[in-house]
Amino acid sequence: MKTPNTPDKGTPASAALNDQDYLALASSMINAESLTGPVPVDPDIAEAMGAFSEDALSADDALDSHFDGIDPTADAEGSNHG
Repeated sequence: MKTPNTPDKGTPASAALNDQDYLALASSMINAESLTGPVPVDPDIAEAMGAFSEDALSADDALDSHFDGIDPTADAEGSNHG
């Protein structure tokens, strides 16, 4: 990601923001601006703010959850003592 504050030939390198500092500054500005209403957010900044973190189950975990408590190695005929 290219930050908008890339140093020109006349700007000292120490005056430029690195990506992490830029994202932190942009995130704080978004938070401040959002107090007055909706604010459009660049996807890179939104990702740095945690907007796209995925906490859902994976497809394999979701499938496995259907079989919780069922022993797949049990013999169907031998386990039915009724």
